Amino acid sequence: MVYATTSGNTYFWSGFFASNRELSGFFIILIYIALISVFAYLISTYISKLYRDERTWLTPVSGRIVSFFEKLFGDEAKKQMKFREYFTVLVVFNLFAGIIVFIAIFFQNFLPYSMANNHFNLSLTFNTVVSFLTNTNLQHYSNPSDLSYFSVTFGITGLMFLSAGTGFAASMAFVRGILTDKGTIGNFFHDFLVSIFYLILPLTLIVSLLLILDGVPQTIQSYLSVHNLIAPGFQYVQLGPVGTFEAIKNIGTNGGGFYGANAAYPFENPNWFSNLLEVISFTIIPLGAIFALGKALKEPRFGRMLFTVIMAIFMFSAFLVFFSEYIGIPSMSNLGLIYTGNLLGKESYLGIAQSSIFSTGATITSTGAANGALLNYTPSGLLGVMIPLLLNDPLGGVGTGVLNIFMYVIFTVFIASLIVGKLPELMSLRIGSKEIKYSTLSLITHPLLVMIPLGVTLLLPHFLETFINSKSSDLTSLLYEFGTSAANNGSEIGGFFTNQSYFNYLDGVIMILGRFLLIGFQLVIGQSFANKSPKIEFGRTIDPGSYTFAFLLLVIMVLLGLLSFFPALVLGPVLSFAKDFNLFIGVFIR
Repeated sequence: MVYATTSGNTYFWSGFFASNRELSGFFIILIYIALISVFAYLISTYISKLYRDERTWLTPVSGRIVSFFEKLFGDEAKKQMKFREYFTVLVVFNLFAGIIVFIAIFFQNFLPYSMANNHFNLSLTFNTVVSFLTNTNLQHYSNPSDLSYFSVTFGITGLMFLSAGTGFAASMAFVRGILTDKGTIGNFFHDFLVSIFYLILPLTLIVSLLLILDGVPQTIQSYLSVHNLIAPGFQYVQLGPVGTFEAIKNIGTNGGGFYGANAAYPFENPNWFSNLLEVISFTIIPLGAIFALGKALKEPRFGRMLFTVIMAIFMFSAFLVFFSEYIGIPSMSNLGLIYTGNLLGKESYLGIAQSSIFSTGATITSTGAANGALLNYTPSGLLGVMIPLLLNDPLGGVGTGVLNIFMYVIFTVFIASLIVGKLPELMSLRIGSKEIKYSTLSLITHPLLVMIPLGVTLLLPHFLETFINSKSSDLTSLLYEFGTSAANNGSEIGGFFTNQSYFNYLDGVIMILGRFLLIGFQLVIGQSFANKSPKIEFGRTIDPGSYTFAFLLLVIMVLLGLLSFFPALVLGPVLSFAKDFNLFIGVFIR
């Protein structure tokens, strides 16, 4: 009787959620967001100690490793740097790493662990190296055998660690500028080593182990021979060091896939557990850093305020994607079939809800990973994925999220101060003309890097000959292509031939500017804060931890982030949505 009752309850609940898919999907997304928030909060205290250069429980091990490498660097790893030196070292360090990997990939046929078809042309090599160097991981290739194992393990994986470490090092310098008044923002070599050995590498090892235990391959074997069931012969399935690649891909908010299908391929994402693990992996550091920022500045309410604003955007986008895909396309319901939502381009073992939260999480951070084909999303679902992307990934990547959101905060403080008629001030720091100027430059650079290439490309119709969908979808694909490059996100709709010299070089330049130009603007502000004193609390004109400020910040983010793209959005996904639902606008536009 006990067994029958248990079985009956199980059957009831499974049947209930199966017949109420909108409700079950709603709860799945809430569970994801709750777990993401819990893990981010748990790691926030640890990250705040890194921001404040305090001892952690990993210091006995990681501290010795960092000290060893600092001895190799010599005095350069101990000297305190101002903005110009810090930023120059950051750029040169990344430049030399990029040149080395460029040579390794372009001449990979002559290096160990190569195969006959390992070859990239000049433009694709440039695009790929720049993409992984800037934490974008936009891939204009799809076949895993295009890269040798040496290129993957030494070049691509190395750049994924490098780009993540660079981003977090920049955030450490920025926060240090707020906390101190010494006129310096730290040492890049020290910050980079701390980022790798205290945070990124330990988390990567943990996630690698969990993924391998969950069935993700980790081998140097080239391929797996499988008997063909339909035709005689064998099917060759590509293998490789997928587990470690997948771990740093997510922990470092990189997003590039070992396979062309990315996390939609079962060897990268075999089940619901791996899907949940990967979403937590690529959100834990960015979201944890938001909490840590408040703790490091001894303003926990400020951290909670930022968390509230980001979660509002995250949840709105996730539920917009989910309900858009659940409703699907009305014309499909008129075919007389049982239509259960738009499952096209999605893995059946994940479903709509888990695909929606994964896709949204990948664009609100700079991860850009995908567990489904965005090209097959509905127009409104695609709009939900694009909103965080066009806001320049509000949660950002490892480290860069703190920098990006703080630019919006500075601008919001300026607007709020104008409203109340007071001088702008944030946490005992006067906001001067330099902070306003460089935060504004940081905020307007992103839309300029998207809209200018979009306009130029639309004037060159011969580049659009490979598009496969309607004109409104063409515009959406181009907008997404340049948006993902400028935001260093790396996700992609596709729908046209991206591996051509024009897009390889143009996207590469956009990625470089979107990464290093913005970090430069942001570190200038960090240096300006470091020159300000004293860092003591006095009568405040604005409470940055209040919900009033949170509402104003959210409004500013939407206005600045989306109005620049409004015409393109109307002619792209909004127009496609209107056509699908036979709205009034569709009568006049074919």
